[in-house]
Amino acid sequence: MNGLRNAELVDKVVILVEKYSVHGYCLALVEEIIADEYPNYNMIFQQQVGMPVNEYITKVRLHKAEGLLEDTEMDFKEISKMIGMNGYFEFTQLFKRFHGVTPVDYRNQLHKQG
Repeated sequence: MNGLRNAELVDKVVILVEKYSVHGYCLALVEEIIADEYPNYNMIFQQQVGMPVNEYITKVRLHKAEGLLEDTEMDFKEISKMIGMNGYFEFTQLFKRFHGVTPVDYRNQLHKQG
């Protein structure tokens, strides 16, 4: 596959993830739309972006969570639902893995700074 076609694939995946990341079925939807045209889409995406599609989806979701934690007083369980996570526990575990702190600690740090 040539570089232009790889770039087109990455663009398509990024657009789909931005559009559907709040849905729990985002990865399945990306696969359904992309896999016929790009059977090795996940391998190509990982080579181009540096992470597999499922990890990219998680990063996009957690970035949305950061904004909600910063800009709202929304409940953590509600945030986890809004970003497409399966529940509060999954949200907390992934947030801590990517940010080094729990969502509660992240929000508390924001309040101390502000």
